[in-house]
Amino acid sequence: MDRVLLRWIVLFCLTAMVKGLQVTVPDKKKVAMLFQPTVLRCHFSTSSHQPAVVQWKFKSYCQDRMGESLGMSSTRAQSLSKRNLEWDPYLDCLDSRRTVRVVASKQGSAITLGDFYRGREITIVHDADLHIGKLMWGDSGLYYCIITTPDDLEGKNEDSVELLVLE
Repeated sequence: MDRVLLRWIVLFCLTAMVKGLQVTVPDKKKVAMLFQPTVLRCHFSTSSHQPAVVQWKFKSYCQDRMGESLGMSSTRAQSLSKRNLEWDPYLDCLDSRRTVRVVASKQGSAITLGDFYRGREITIVHDADLHIGKLMWGDSGLYYCIITTPDDLEGKNEDSVELLVLE
């Protein structure tokens, strides 16, 4: 009985020492110019010895962000966000109320672009950074860096950056 208990304690301590998968996006908001290139950075650490699968997803704004950039935000959105400081009317909504699509995926050295992005100069560079060669109007929104490893299921496997494309 003591050996079983000792094994559980050792297993618990070893699990507590391993952080598991950790994904971080250093810039939470990025403003870039129309028709210019940009790189959305993503860093990750993992205890896995298996290659990671990197996926970037795009999620459109819940409401038009351009009005706010030009100083024309709605009074309804302002009053709602004042009541709940954590809630952002442009970013926080169900995926069913916005456009969600895969931008690109990388497994090993193979990179696959999502259907909407085929034909554009988009790639995943370094370990997990998304390089967009020429920004378009529709590129404004949230970008999620999602990392998947087959044997590292603990931790934080995604993080996001907001990209605002201006003229």
